[in-house]
Amino acid sequence: MALELELAFQQLLREAEPIGTERVPVAAASGRVAAETYMCPRPIPSFRRAAMDGYVVWDADVRDASPDRPARLRITGEVRMGEGPAEGPDRGEAWAIPTGGALPRRGDRVIPIEHVRRERDVLVFSGPLPRKPHVAEPGEEALPGAVLVERGEVIRPAAVGALAACGFREIAVYRRPRVALLATGDELVDPTVLPPPGRVVNSNTPTLAAELAAIGCEVYPAGIVPDASAALARAFRTAVEEGYHVVLTTGAVSVGATDRVPRTWLDLGARRIVGRVDLKPGGPFFAGRLGECWGIGLSGNPAACLAAYHLLVRPFLLRLAGHARIVRPVVLARLRNGPTREADRTRALWSRVLGEPPEVEILEGGVLPGMSRANGLVLLRAGTPRLRPGSRVPVLCLDRQEEGPQLRIPPVQPAPLVVGVVGVSGSGKTTVIEGLLRRLWSDGRTVATIKHAAHGFDPDRPASDSHRMARAGARAVLVVGPEERFLRLREEVGTPSVEQLVEELVDATGGLDLVLVEGFRHRDHPVIRVGTPKDPLDGAWLEVPSLSRLPGTRREAVLDDLATRIRAWLRGEGP
Repeated sequence: MALELELAFQQLLREAEPIGTERVPVAAASGRVAAETYMCPRPIPSFRRAAMDGYVVWDADVRDASPDRPARLRITGEVRMGEGPAEGPDRGEAWAIPTGGALPRRGDRVIPIEHVRRERDVLVFSGPLPRKPHVAEPGEEALPGAVLVERGEVIRPAAVGALAACGFREIAVYRRPRVALLATGDELVDPTVLPPPGRVVNSNTPTLAAELAAIGCEVYPAGIVPDASAALARAFRTAVEEGYHVVLTTGAVSVGATDRVPRTWLDLGARRIVGRVDLKPGGPFFAGRLGECWGIGLSGNPAACLAAYHLLVRPFLLRLAGHARIVRPVVLARLRNGPTREADRTRALWSRVLGEPPEVEILEGGVLPGMSRANGLVLLRAGTPRLRPGSRVPVLCLDRQEEGPQLRIPPVQPAPLVVGVVGVSGSGKTTVIEGLLRRLWSDGRTVATIKHAAHGFDPDRPASDSHRMARAGARAVLVVGPEERFLRLREEVGTPSVEQLVEELVDATGGLDLVLVEGFRHRDHPVIRVGTPKDPLDGAWLEVPSLSRLPGTRREAVLDDLATRIRAWLRGEGP
């Protein structure tokens, strides 16, 4: 039985631990993962410095200077870069000092050179006194205890400089995983060879080699192994004996007669950690451990191989390498194209993520072009219904840095957004819908309404609710009675579901952002409850007082707030 994707992730990562540490010179630490948290041990710099080119003086000598009574100070010395703090000027004297020079023991401020005039050996200052003393105190660049790099973080070039400035010469880093990479299959040929009929190029190995190198693994391509148990066993045994941390294979991992990778590992004594995963593409999978060596098997199909790599293997390898953050962000993005098919299992669809707030386009036109252009994987859980454009779908962002330790796939938000409005007769349900329609119509939103008319209706009556909704800007109004629908579809309609009615509205209008529903059960949709309900209804999204009892300004404020909340949801910011 296939393992649910998030559960497979948890089982695999629960077993994964960093493979060890080593010490390296700070100058060689860029790109490595810190195995300890490093903090500044002392103030940097440790002495007071001049923040400007100028002159060190006593504040009391220049405080009252003015154009009529300038301060005149004798220049008696200078500060040289690289020298420790000197004695400095006496009262009535000044010393020249460059930016960054050590402030002498005497003198308490620096006057910038552009604020003074020099007459041979006399400094003339006519005010006004600068607001700042232009003296940098110890620790201006780093205070004791300031974090330079945290354990599990990648050490960036700027952090190398900070570590060196704070006096570190060597630091502890996690060892890089050594990965033996091999492909299985009698049908494979090297990428340098033009394949004859019946053979295909081994494209998985160069793809994975590039991916592994990008995350800092030491990669050792081990070639192509035939579909034979003895050949596989020799290759695996050799890799284990040579001390590889991971043996990563592609192909021969499913349930066919020649799919011998899992069985070979088990026969060698490996302990299975994860088997087949509920994922399309990428379901054929194996992860096991033999001593200190991991065996990871991916599908030979390029799309399945790379999907499972991004979702399971990359986070696993990052954990082995000591990274604290191992999962790229999964965001909800607005679906540009579609509709999608219903998902009978968890699906991973190659896609392009664009803009902010994000939108996503599922790539078509072949597997290889889609993979090469993709910067995202749309993830649809098993049981996800057919999704229309405008739905919000979870996307693993392949071009962003890892942000967290767990893979969590949020539920989709099918389009259009359906919001129920309930309340007793006379509470102002139609007023709520009418007010929302006017506000959202002014935003350019496409909104439709559904109203239950249990006792029939007259669609031409000017004062009717449906007439009011249409006048307020609804692109379509679907009113349902026992024998008739307005859009004047005469038929025996029975009791249709909200989903059936929404489908009809979408087909009739060509696409919607929002459907406001009055008078049906709304157990699977957010609900605005107006006034005191006639039936208990748990979990209302929003509750508002009966609008029929509110003064005009208060009623408009309530409607403004409702519209703001729905706008936020339509932007993908959640309920």
